[in-house]
Amino acid sequence: MKASATPRHRSGSAGSWVGVATAVTAAIVFLAAVVTGSMDGSNTTLVIMGFDPDRAQLITSLLIGAIAAAAATLITGRSGLAASLGLIGAGVLFVGTFAAETQGAIGATGVEGAFDLGGWLLTLLTLIVSGVISAWAGAALAATVRPSVLQAFAVMKVAVARRRVEPRALRYPLAVALVLILLVVTVPAFGDLVNYTPDSLMRGGGPRLVAAATAPSADATGSPSPGPSGDAGPTSASLSPVPIAGQPSQPWLAWLPSGPGRVTTTNMAAPWTGGTASTVDVTIYTPPGYDASGTRRYPVLYEAPTGYRLWNGATNAKSALDTLIHSGAIPPTIVIFIDSLGGPFPATECADSFDHRQWFDRFVGETVVGWVDSHYRTIARAAARAIVGMSEGGYCAAILALHHPGVFGTSISFSGYYQAGAAGVNSAAPFQGNKALLAAYSPTVVAGQLDKAARDRLYFIVVAKPDQPLYGAQAAEFEKTLVATGYPYHAVASSEPHGWPQVRHYFPTTLESWAAREVATGVF
Repeated sequence: MKASATPRHRSGSAGSWVGVATAVTAAIVFLAAVVTGSMDGSNTTLVIMGFDPDRAQLITSLLIGAIAAAAATLITGRSGLAASLGLIGAGVLFVGTFAAETQGAIGATGVEGAFDLGGWLLTLLTLIVSGVISAWAGAALAATVRPSVLQAFAVMKVAVARRRVEPRALRYPLAVALVLILLVVTVPAFGDLVNYTPDSLMRGGGPRLVAAATAPSADATGSPSPGPSGDAGPTSASLSPVPIAGQPSQPWLAWLPSGPGRVTTTNMAAPWTGGTASTVDVTIYTPPGYDASGTRRYPVLYEAPTGYRLWNGATNAKSALDTLIHSGAIPPTIVIFIDSLGGPFPATECADSFDHRQWFDRFVGETVVGWVDSHYRTIARAAARAIVGMSEGGYCAAILALHHPGVFGTSISFSGYYQAGAAGVNSAAPFQGNKALLAAYSPTVVAGQLDKAARDRLYFIVVAKPDQPLYGAQAAEFEKTLVATGYPYHAVASSEPHGWPQVRHYFPTTLESWAAREVATGVF
């Protein structure tokens, strides 16, 4: 009896340790997803793709649960336990969102509907089944490949012990190594294709050649002629920048620099409370020829609220800037990319929110601009500052210029919208239905409230595909407002719809238009 008791004791002990190892592996995956920012990054990407934050959190939670189950199965082989832990972990990640949704449903009345207990139970059951399926799928996939992985390690162990390798036995470690290499190479690449555009990796080579730009030309009637791309220019003679008499169209050619610009990043205290991040990334592009100890000063282009990594990955912006500056198409310019990852709202809307938890408007228009002027050799005047953005950023570019006409002289909007909250639930969240705040953050409203001096100082570049739902209509409405209120502007009828290809295609020409405006206003 004693002889048979010992093996059972050891077997139970080994089983316990395997269970602990399974739990620890799953816990490490979940912790890494939170600590490294992978979960927030996934949520942000899904929101940019059009998902609301609750759906983004659900998809991310299920995905991380599946990965945790796969990792735990691969390490220990306990697929059942691993799948259970993946389900539990996914539930922990999503429970806060589910609780908030439940609370909102319980409090719903009138047109918002009324709480349905049966529907709530069905929702809960569906979430549990979805979690089981995703965790089981991850564990099953890992269980399928685990024997090959173990065989590969066994072959290598024997080879190390014997100090020689059987050629036929190498097929296992080579196959595993090949699969791992493919995953390491292609998984991040797939992320880029999803986050940016399917052709983003095809365009990451050397910068294209860019012809030197000139100020917009006008025909005999005073209407600017279409550019090489065939895009329509402004629709009135008063809308294009008018060069100063006798002033060269590109005075910066006299000190044309060469070589690449530099990119550095700093962390600044986040302009919010209650978010998942206490700092935001502010990335600074300094142009070719920039010398911190020199005397020359530079105009500054600000971009918000998308971080440099996403903007550059999607558009190859640094290469485009280097080329435009080196060719003399635009003057050497400092560019500031302001991120908004980790705030209390999935879309900041560059707003000072209704509940005072966020002050992104003041952060961009005052804090960041002040910091840049104090740390870099800038031309510290509105005519030498522009703000640019795409989608939400296009909206930000318009409203921040209108809120800070003494700070920004030019607004460049790619597929923006011009009524606060117009882009759906995410865009309305910082305003919470407050009518006064919605009006105060709607460019179509605010544009008519500025005095003539401020209107004359501001220059808008509006890029949109005219026939695209929402963005085309919003741009057309804003253009009517600009005409009615007398703002100088340049409207670009894009052949590309809302998205990064539009920015990539029209970014150079919009910067050339701003450069012409700088000449016209005496910056150079």
